[in-house]
Amino acid sequence: MPTSLTTDRVVLRTFHDDDAGALFDLHSRAEVQRWIGDGQPMTDVAEAHASIPRRRLPFPEPMGIWAIDLDGRMVGTILLKPIPVSGSPLAADPRTMDLAHALDSPDVEIGWHLHPDVWGRGIATEAATRVLDHASGLPRVVAVTHPDNEPSQRVARRLGMRDEGLTDRYYDTTTRLFVLER
Repeated sequence: MPTSLTTDRVVLRTFHDDDAGALFDLHSRAEVQRWIGDGQPMTDVAEAHASIPRRRLPFPEPMGIWAIDLDGRMVGTILLKPIPVSGSPLAADPRTMDLAHALDSPDVEIGWHLHPDVWGRGIATEAATRVLDHASGLPRVVAVTHPDNEPSQRVARRLGMRDEGLTDRYYDTTTRLFVLER
């Protein structure tokens, strides 16, 4: 994973230990977490600290998990990684992700989580476009959203991803699947 990727407005970089406070601020918000996993907000900054090593796993190029910096402030996460297939140990609890389990998946996922302060400003689309450009050699990339997460679905469509409808294929839950094939 490259140390950083840049756009006109944002820097996508590896996570630092001192990102725990910003991660906690992001993932302790009900309006963010309602779309992610079990929907439960983080309740302790220790959870954010514990998540940082997983965010720095050495995925094979061009994959990775990046912090999104806007004006020197971490405002979100963008990821390009193998997606847990339903029934796998990782699908049951993605927080247990290790590289060996993560690489078992046949599909690569792009995903984004942003702080509400920057919603509606095109940051997710800009960051995801840069990551997809970086990963131009991947023939297929998927995105999954909570079935009701219309803002993220609009981002996927702006990225040129095709809406494949509802699926239970990933994360042991029903999601809306978007596919980009090149």
